[in-house]
Amino acid sequence: MDIADDEPRREEAPEEGETNETPAHLDPLAAKDLQISDLTNDLKRLQAEFDNHKKRTEKEWGERSRVATQRLVADLLPVLDSFDKAMETASKGSKKELQAGLEGIHKQLLQALQREGLKEIPARGKFDPFLHEALMREEREDLDDGQIMEVFQKGYMLGQKVLRPTRVKVSKRKEAEPTPEVQDQHADQESADEENQNQQR
Repeated sequence: MDIADDEPRREEAPEEGETNETPAHLDPLAAKDLQISDLTNDLKRLQAEFDNHKKRTEKEWGERSRVATQRLVADLLPVLDSFDKAMETASKGSKKELQAGLEGIHKQLLQALQREGLKEIPARGKFDPFLHEALMREEREDLDDGQIMEVFQKGYMLGQKVLRPTRVKVSKRKEAEPTPEVQDQHADQESADEENQNQQR
C-alpha cells in the first residue's frame, strides 16, 4: 500500500489576490453591489465615448462652416472689385458705362449666391401663401380672385427653405353690378314673397 494514499489530501491554498468565492457564490447584497458597480463603470465609459463623439462632431461642423464661409467670401471678392471699378467710372465715366457696370455687378452677385443654392421665387399666376405675401388687394372685374398683379419685393429660397416670401399685390374678383332689368326682377320677387307671407297670416 502506498503511504501517500493514507495521508489526507490537503486543498491547495488560493494564490494571492484570488478567492474561492465567485459572483455566483456571493451573498445577494454583495452580488447586487457588484452588478451596480459594473453598470456604473459601463455608464461612465459610454458617457466618455459620447462626449468624445460630440466634441469631434462639433469640430467637424465648425470646420465645414469655416470652409463654406471662406468659399462664399472668395466668390464675393470679384463683386467687390467690380464695385470699385464702378465707383471709378461714376467719377469720370458716362452714365451708360455706369449702368453697364452696375448690371455686371448684379449678375456677378446673383451668380455667386446661386452657387450657394439661392433661387428666386416665381411671382406669376396664382397667389401661393407658402411662397408669397400679399401686401395689397385690388378689386378687378377682368381677373380671377388671387392672381398676382404686381411684385413689390422679390422673394428667395435657399434649397427648399423660403428665406423671404415674394411681397405682391393680389387681385380680388369684383362682382359685376346687376343691370336695371335684373334689379327690377329682384324687386318684383321680393314684393311677391312679401305678399305671400301676408296672405298666409
